[in-house]
Amino acid sequence: MIAAWALAVLALLGPSARAQFGPTPASPQNNQPAYGQPAPGQPSQGQPGQPFGQPFFGQPGQPQPGQPTQPFVAASTTPAIPLPYLGNPLPLTNGPWVLGEILFFSSGRMVADYAWRDRVRGKRGDLYTKSDIMSDVDNLMGLGKFTSVTPSLYEIPSTPVPPEFATIAVSTSEVRLVFNVVEKVTASTAPVHFVAPPAAVGGIILTPTAYRGAGKFVTPGLGLDFNAMYIIGRLYGKNNYPNEIHHTNYIDRVGVWLLEGDGKMQLQSENELRPAVAVGGQGALLFRDSGQPAIATAQAQSPTVTANASQKSTQLLSDAYFVASKKFGPVRTSVGLLEGSMGNAVAQFSEFLTPDAMTFLDNKPGQTVRSHTVPFFSLFGLPKPSQPLGFEVMKFNGAAQSPWMINFKVGYFLKLNFDVAYLKFQGGYDVLGLIAFRYNQFPRQ
Repeated sequence: MIAAWALAVLALLGPSARAQFGPTPASPQNNQPAYGQPAPGQPSQGQPGQPFGQPFFGQPGQPQPGQPTQPFVAASTTPAIPLPYLGNPLPLTNGPWVLGEILFFSSGRMVADYAWRDRVRGKRGDLYTKSDIMSDVDNLMGLGKFTSVTPSLYEIPSTPVPPEFATIAVSTSEVRLVFNVVEKVTASTAPVHFVAPPAAVGGIILTPTAYRGAGKFVTPGLGLDFNAMYIIGRLYGKNNYPNEIHHTNYIDRVGVWLLEGDGKMQLQSENELRPAVAVGGQGALLFRDSGQPAIATAQAQSPTVTANASQKSTQLLSDAYFVASKKFGPVRTSVGLLEGSMGNAVAQFSEFLTPDAMTFLDNKPGQTVRSHTVPFFSLFGLPKPSQPLGFEVMKFNGAAQSPWMINFKVGYFLKLNFDVAYLKFQGGYDVLGLIAFRYNQFPRQ
């Protein structure tokens, strides 16, 4: 550690201090000069004994890329900027030379850029002339990135040219071709803002439309969407069951997931008079991550009875549908019919629609909330391409308690991705909070 600090102090003090304390031992390997040392018989330049591949301070009288040509004067307060020793400079008036290496410098720093290197025709071992170098300069300027490109040649010590070029090349050693470039200063650009993709218009939340993709496809064809809905919980609810202790409920966990695939075939495109028409099918996996809230009843014979609503927590649901959609100005409307088991999902959205609620609260034991026919209507618009705003109405025909539901698609518009649903049944209503995502898989463009 002390030796490292001593070397740093010597470097800062300059040549006079190094002369006072003596030179650093030279590299003894194979009697070959280290990178930055002159070949035997040549005048000493730079700092002897510098290990191969390590840069040292630029020397006076040796023009380096990005370094002024006037004599080097070390400042007493600021150390010199280390630059690699490139070799003995050669004039560009003679030629040809044998290339040993090609380097690029910008603002005094070495740059490795494949786009720049591809504009230089030469490679190691090629016989190069001045016209070849100037042609490379023109190619580099053609990139439009530089205000100037200045080529330089440096002889690489102890790298003799191949025997076949010994009588042709003007230098007995291979040369290092260096391009010192001055890059253009580009004007500052406006900050890049994330552009959200357009929203899928193949459906609202639980109901489909006759459109495909992001609404750009107006011709008949296939469409495929994936939809995920999570009902977080009940925000507020009221019921009028005489046997229920709590007639007002709020902030209750529901925890229902519905993962759905929606495939359709658009049979008819939309024009000024006729609507777009599509048929399709949906398949969904329904499961819960939380049990339904308990039902607390008051009976004449017993003060309080608490029943935990129990239903099958995982279900596979499916349906087939027919839907017609028409655009009126900025608003798109859809009307259709679902046929299948998808309507059974509504029984999971509230504990008042479970078989236990039918038994203890409505005095209808054995009844279940099931619907195989669900007519629906939806209306939505796109204030922004990525922010749909709308609602859908679903009526669960044939189900006990005659439930119907309105889902409001307002999350994207509020930049919260939080939607709201209103569930109405004969014994009361619930306001639910949910999250819904619709992903358009096909067509993508």
